[in-house]
Amino acid sequence: MTKANLNFYLYRSALAAVHGVKRLIPAALIPHRQELGGKFVIGITTYIERYEQYFKPLYKSLSILFPDVPIVVAVNGFPDQQKQQQYLERLKSELADVSPPHHIFILHDRPRGLTTLWNEMLQAADHRPLWILNDDLRVDAWLRRWAEKFDWNGAQLTLLNDTWSHFIIAPMVVAKAGIFETSFPGIGFEDMDYTARLGLLAIAIANVPCPYLHHCNHQPQATSFDEVSGRTWGKYTSANEDCFYRLWVRTSDGTGVYIKQIRDFVKPIQSLSFISLASLKPLEIRKGLAFPDRQDL
Repeated sequence: MTKANLNFYLYRSALAAVHGVKRLIPAALIPHRQELGGKFVIGITTYIERYEQYFKPLYKSLSILFPDVPIVVAVNGFPDQQKQQQYLERLKSELADVSPPHHIFILHDRPRGLTTLWNEMLQAADHRPLWILNDDLRVDAWLRRWAEKFDWNGAQLTLLNDTWSHFIIAPMVVAKAGIFETSFPGIGFEDMDYTARLGLLAIAIANVPCPYLHHCNHQPQATSFDEVSGRTWGKYTSANEDCFYRLWVRTSDGTGVYIKQIRDFVKPIQSLSFISLASLKPLEIRKGLAFPDRQDL
């Protein structure tokens, strides 16, 4: 081992040890040093299968760590309507009804594409940076310190730990590139689509490490999309894959935008539409609740 490699190994080991100690510090011993309420909004998408084991503990942890930060929860629908209504009533009584006034719950009866949920959270964020989190996360109390040091004013689109399972998107990016593609009916490939769109606009995607977010990588037995589409890549929907390739074509010649997931370059098949946030139907939010599927009923 060379001296440079040894020094790097020792540095990484020391850094891991520091992070390990920080993870053990309880939230009660981490007083808030900065007011974060006006700097960003936390957004979480979830659905019925992850409620008890994953989402509810995550939501409660974030509520304790970030009592000053608005939280928007977008709850997807489910094919079994009886189970879905029981689930929504439980979520409403256990969480939404006792949540602070700056928390918003967007509740769907029927399955919607992940991009629909992301766009709804962008609406609720009201032109503030949106920190989108997966629902199968475990967080450490030191996440508060990390957020207090993060440059929220300078962020554009920032992946945390090199994954779209948790990322930050700024209003400036949405103003230039538009919202997420609305035609995706399920989950998957929407991150590749937005990566390609930003690449065409020369908007860089940053990547920042955050050792205080732990992705549990839950593999669901049933998803919101089981009656909408088959699965591909193990966890994505084939309908989203089809939608992606209606918009993009592989070039395989080094032109276009490189997408690491498919290890190839893509370019748009035809001119892409720019969908502004203002073009979406307004969310009707009353007492912290929104029921988009019932607005026209």
